[in-house]
Amino acid sequence: MGLGLCHSAAAVGLHVTLVGRDEASGRRGLDRLGVDLQKRVSRGRMGAAEREALLTAVSAAPDDSALAGCGLVIEAVAEDRDIKATVLRRIEAVAPPEAIIATNTSGLPVTGLAAALARPGRFIGLHFFSPVDRMALVEVVVGRDTAAATTEAALAWVRCLGKQPIVVRDSPGFFTSRVFTAYLDEAMVMLAEGMAPERIEAAATAAGLAVGPLAMLDETGIVLNWQQARQAKADGLDDRVCRALAWPVLDRMVSSLGRRGRREGSGFYDYPEAGPKRLWAGLANVYPPLAAQPALEAVERRLMHAQALEAARCLEEGVVASVADANTGSVLGLGFPAAAGGVLGQVERRGLTAFVAECDALADAHGERFRPSPWLRERASKGTGFTSQA
Repeated sequence: MGLGLCHSAAAVGLHVTLVGRDEASGRRGLDRLGVDLQKRVSRGRMGAAEREALLTAVSAAPDDSALAGCGLVIEAVAEDRDIKATVLRRIEAVAPPEAIIATNTSGLPVTGLAAALARPGRFIGLHFFSPVDRMALVEVVVGRDTAAATTEAALAWVRCLGKQPIVVRDSPGFFTSRVFTAYLDEAMVMLAEGMAPERIEAAATAAGLAVGPLAMLDETGIVLNWQQARQAKADGLDDRVCRALAWPVLDRMVSSLGRRGRREGSGFYDYPEAGPKRLWAGLANVYPPLAAQPALEAVERRLMHAQALEAARCLEEGVVASVADANTGSVLGLGFPAAAGGVLGQVERRGLTAFVAECDALADAHGERFRPSPWLRERASKGTGFTSQA
């Protein structure tokens, strides 16, 4: 993620300073960026001159003191509150007083992280998506103490990168991570119930999603999802935020089986050196599939309605300001099929009354997480959809 940020900023002509855990890790990071860019050159996706220009714009710093000349510093370390607090204090100790400090957290509340800083008004959340250079969305997360000028400057910087910002209210998971984890967690629940992994993945692609949820867990990192859930538990948050339903699968994959995601070589899929990825053959021994499998449409409905319900909750709670922002965030940040109109657009096309009835049926069959709220029922009964919130 940090290297992706370097790439995106350098691509628009900004000078970037990369600070690693130590001098050696910073150099290794810059070397990795050079290798990644060379692969693009080899595949015809980038010219050699462009590669050299990008690498010239990024410098690996020997220590934190190099941040003294930066106007914006973004931390992109592990989703661990203590680690982030330590890094943020290091940044504030050397960055100019007027510099903006940002966190790339995908779900830890910005207000809580700001407690590590003496100047919380200059602190904001900038949640980028991977791969950073290709993903257009950035969630701009405004903490309780974030100054209005900081928000405006951060929005201008995001637009300078050629990306689309949406402003979201500070809360655990923000908007996109809440919708995304609802999708991923429903897949893990179904896997534990005995749903064949091939069927889960096929249902997602049949719905128009580019990648199935198990493959996406590998891409984002099973261990990252595990870390996020563990941190939420440590923070004493609600079971929903702690991903209680999916935790047994996450913990088994990481702690017992050591299958932590694609970056570390294995997850729900295997990644042979020669040939494409394939679902891990041992998965059937860990989670034996039921002899009778549900219809593909039933699996698809669980995956898609889980996302839509969480998006509706975010709208109800004011985490996201509008239906338009919810739809933009889901399409640009989560790869939601644009043809469906976005995560809430698909609901309005279907009709809120039908959606609520389908969610009630899912709740009766699979659990109260699918039960619509009174707020959602009221809008369905009025027949106005989400228009009052658009």
